[in-house]
Amino acid sequence: ESHGSVTLMHRYGAAAGLIDRTPAGSAGLDAITMIFVWLRFSQIRQLSWQRNYNTKPRELSSASDKLNMLIAWRWKNGGAKEKEIFRLMLGCIGRGGSGGDGQAIRDEILHIMHRHHLPESKGNWVEEWHQKLHNNSTPDDIIICQAYLAYLASNGNMDEYLRVLRENGLSPEVLAKYERAITTPPQFYGDKKDGLIADFNNYLRILKNVHAGADLEKSAEVVRGFMDGHINVILDSILKERGASDGRILAVIDSITEVRQLVGLKLVSEGDVHKVRDMLYLDLGLEAQMRLMAERAIGSLDSLPTADRARSLSLWAALAAENLMYSACPGKSGILPSNDPYSDANELKACVRDWVQLVEEGHKKIETDWSAKAMPVIERMRRSLGDIVEGAQHIQHKAEYLGYGLCAKTPEKIPEKWSITLFSEELIRGGGCSFVLSTILRKLDKSIRELGGGPAWQIISQGQPGSTTGQLVEVHDLMSIQSHTYDRDTILLADTISGEEEPPAGVVGIITRDAPDVLAHISVRARNLKVLFATCFEEDEFESLGRFLGKTVKCTPSKGSIQVEEVSGDGGKGGGDKKGGVIDSLLTSMTGLKVELPPPAKFTAYCLAESAVDPDARPKTFGAKSTNIVKSRRILPDWIHTPRSAVVPFGVFEKVLASKENKKVSDDYLQVVDKELPSSADPENVLKKLKNLVMSLQAPPELVTALKDSLVKSEIMKAPSELEGAKWDEAWKALKSVWASKWNDRAFYSCKKSGIGQQHVQMAVLIQSLVEAEYAFVIHTVNPSSDDETEMYAEIVVGLGEVLVGNYPGRAMGFSMKKDGSQGPQVQSLPSKSVGLFGGGLIFRSDSNGEDLPGFAGAGLYDSVPMVTNTKRTLTYHNEPLLTDPQLADKIMRGICKVAVDVEASCGGQPQDIEGCYRDGKFYVVQTRPQV
Repeated sequence: ESHGSVTLMHRYGAAAGLIDRTPAGSAGLDAITMIFVWLRFSQIRQLSWQRNYNTKPRELSSASDKLNMLIAWRWKNGGAKEKEIFRLMLGCIGRGGSGGDGQAIRDEILHIMHRHHLPESKGNWVEEWHQKLHNNSTPDDIIICQAYLAYLASNGNMDEYLRVLRENGLSPEVLAKYERAITTPPQFYGDKKDGLIADFNNYLRILKNVHAGADLEKSAEVVRGFMDGHINVILDSILKERGASDGRILAVIDSITEVRQLVGLKLVSEGDVHKVRDMLYLDLGLEAQMRLMAERAIGSLDSLPTADRARSLSLWAALAAENLMYSACPGKSGILPSNDPYSDANELKACVRDWVQLVEEGHKKIETDWSAKAMPVIERMRRSLGDIVEGAQHIQHKAEYLGYGLCAKTPEKIPEKWSITLFSEELIRGGGCSFVLSTILRKLDKSIRELGGGPAWQIISQGQPGSTTGQLVEVHDLMSIQSHTYDRDTILLADTISGEEEPPAGVVGIITRDAPDVLAHISVRARNLKVLFATCFEEDEFESLGRFLGKTVKCTPSKGSIQVEEVSGDGGKGGGDKKGGVIDSLLTSMTGLKVELPPPAKFTAYCLAESAVDPDARPKTFGAKSTNIVKSRRILPDWIHTPRSAVVPFGVFEKVLASKENKKVSDDYLQVVDKELPSSADPENVLKKLKNLVMSLQAPPELVTALKDSLVKSEIMKAPSELEGAKWDEAWKALKSVWASKWNDRAFYSCKKSGIGQQHVQMAVLIQSLVEAEYAFVIHTVNPSSDDETEMYAEIVVGLGEVLVGNYPGRAMGFSMKKDGSQGPQVQSLPSKSVGLFGGGLIFRSDSNGEDLPGFAGAGLYDSVPMVTNTKRTLTYHNEPLLTDPQLADKIMRGICKVAVDVEASCGGQPQDIEGCYRDGKFYVVQTRPQV
């Protein structure tokens, strides 16, 4: 690009050479992404199309043909991620061809001039364009030809000529900068008008043949010879109705969707690369046509009554999501196993399946019940779109690296800065169905909430009494700022939250567009720390909060929403009224309250069978989980089942670390804990090092024997031989993973903020049989949102509970119920979890001495790890009995409420945090502890 002479022909040749040398698979993914970015800059005219070199059109046509054939071959033989990039890449170049169209660009313009006796003299528009075409034809010539045709059709209206140029990114100023400049306005020949229009329409076809690979009309013409007759009939219908009125657009897009589905099926089975290329161009053209028609029509729905608008938008959303699915995963129908390379599209497929069922219901009648069921699917679709945006950020990093590098080297000092910084945003906005779906969902969300589909806000933690004041600061995600300390009261505006984070020091409020579970770790921590924590579901309202960024705001919970207003103050310390604000007042109120770990326990045994666990023994050699589960088996009513357990007590990790097998690991571990971690400016990397050291430990023979024997005595296994070879390796890895979770980022920052020395945390491990659950639940026997002691609150997920306690994306089904049964279950949220986990075996649960301390909510900081990887399955909810069978749902919710009542009563009336599951009509409690 820094050479003195360069054209599209040179660029395409160089790109083909680079692609040829790029390895297949993940090893070459970064390289082909960079090549795509390069070609994309070229496509949007942010690299020179001609610099000091004349290219014959047939040479450019041949270079285009060679490159797009190579891309089609790599697409055909590539994996899922490669296919995505090669498809984008193909859209950046013309069809080309080694036939006559390339030369015809030069020849036919002369034939037109001769047929109509147009002047071939300087100062004539057609002659100036002819010189430009002869010198170096580019995709701009399509736009110039379309502008001239508009000029002729309007009887020489110069405004029409300029309109077409400007709508497509050209102007007289751009034309004047060509090496063969076009500076003269076009001339109108009234007596030649009809003949010129006919000839230039044919010439436009020639230009598109070479330069516009994804042009729909040309693409449909090329595939006609080998497509099924049914597809050709639908394509003809689409082409005829491209200018359809608003009332017909939805039907046309339905036809586009059908053709894209059929083309996708043919693409994956077609062996001829020429046909693969032509079908890919057709698919790109259909996608672009869908986007153009949708953007034209969606705005007209705003004037409809709310119910009609919601019904229409639901149809639009179904078609847009289906089209996006065909772009992401052409020809791969059905939800695929999670290890399939094309399984990334599973979430979209599940959304489409659930949504189609809702559209059929909504077509009959839009009711509040329909609206409530629609919101979780919209949430999932939004989350899927978020994954697409995250993927585009991967491309954005490369665009910035390459873009600024090219700008430094090219004589024109391009690409321009705007095209670099907005690269991924413009790619999404102009690149197909994702932006269309996003626009539809924004409008649909608002319509459904107007129909009673759910409130605009969910307040998870009320924060300080009255209101919360602080400086509003925007962050993309909470996890990336875990180590940050804010020196003033701060309210965060966060795009994404996983649920596992710890509110950073100095944060007094968090407002997010994400939807974590009410019982997620961060939700519990926010309530305990009295940090305001709320979700704003209304996109427009959330984005409008951006006007307060950098300002001091007061956030007041009011009637189920958050009122945000700017207040006077220094933006630093609680609005300036009180020195130190909320942070200092909290510290003052905590004076005299010291969070301390129990004294370290000495090694007593490598493993204890359940019969050897004494819940009342002192000093404690295991945590509250082990104490409570053993006690529960003895005191809970028989109808509540509990899995059998064994315990690896406190002190075992330290004993293993000090064993002769682990001398080198021990030395390194202590060096990192004592020297590196306290002084590190990058604690996350040091924590990773510590976890890796723990995972490298060798098991002393005594531990192996004791653990197997204890599992047999606890009737978890029948014989020690069940845990030999690979099975033992899996068990040992799971045990070490729990120990290593002591050094999780969130645990480290939480302990640091509370003044707890993380190196002094001891970790016992509770080993249980994993119940192969149909549904799992977490209960707080006192509703955490209202502190109502007469009411319990629970969240339910499909499959194993790790999806819930592990903060997997999406929301659980949440409900509350009066403990005395005076009021039935009240559903607070319907599920939107993307996946369920299924399986059995053993699970190793963290049971540290840093959990359930007075003044410190340590629950959820550390990991529970199954011995084997469970099966992950993408969920659909339209056929899920928990949602489709009201009697089953009522039975399960009432049963969970009875679990809450009986467990709380068995624990002396103290509020409990309970984890359990349901299978084959039976309820299980797998752990319970005091509700903090």
